[in-house]
Parts: sequence; structure tokens; C-alpha cells
Amino acid sequence: MMVQVIEEKDQERRKLPVPLVVEILPGQAAEGLLEVFEPGTYEGRTLQELVDVILARQDLSVEEREILEDILLQMERGVLLCGGRPIEGDPLDRARVEETDEGEKYYYVAVRALRPQEGGFSGSWESAVRGQ
Repeated sequence: MMVQVIEEKDQERRKLPVPLVVEILPGQAAEGLLEVFEPGTYEGRTLQELVDVILARQDLSVEEREILEDILLQMERGVLLCGGRPIEGDPLDRARVEETDEGEKYYYVAVRALRPQEGGFSGSWESAVRGQ
């Protein structure tokens, strides 16, 4: 059956002893903070726990500190999302397998720090219509 083949491939993929790369991106930016977790260091941890490790890093370059500031600014009234959903559970559930130019495989998970768009109005539509 097709379903069985897909499930077997998914289980096989999740058993790869490869690094996990987690990237936290501020807003719609193309670059974020990256952390590489070697096999054995991410198993049994949630995606939120891995993100907390990245955000707690102290050994950041000047460029990385600027990215961290952007991430923290987005998080002030925002949320961390992965694939449009809150970052809960096993990071491998959200990971995709990628490959380096040298053919080495790794898991990759992108997390976005997003806050609601600025502007607009707050309140109900009825109060806006009534002019209140």
C-alpha cells in the first residue's frame, strides 16, 4: 500500500543519525540565528527547548547580536512559529532533510519570530462605525 510505504520512509528518515540545524528568523528576514545540534544532543528535547538554547547564547558576533535584537523585538508582542504553527513538540516533526554541497545530510527547521502587523485599529467594528 502507498500509505505504508510513506510511513516506512518517514520512520526511516527520522532514524538518520545526522545533525539538526535550527534557524530562528526575525519577521520575514532571510537570515537568522543558526545553531547546529549534533546527533544525540537534540533527541528527547522539544523545539521550544532548542530555541531557548539558541536565544540564551552569549558568544554572538556583532551581526548575530543584531539579529538577536530583531528576534527579541518581534517576540515582544509576537509569537514563534514553525510551519505556521506554535513551536511545540518534537523538532523532527517539523524538520526537513537537506543536503550540503558535499552530500552530507542534515535536518533543518526554520522558526519565525512574528508579531502582529503595526497599524490598523484595535477594538470592535461596531465602535468604529459608531465613531467611538
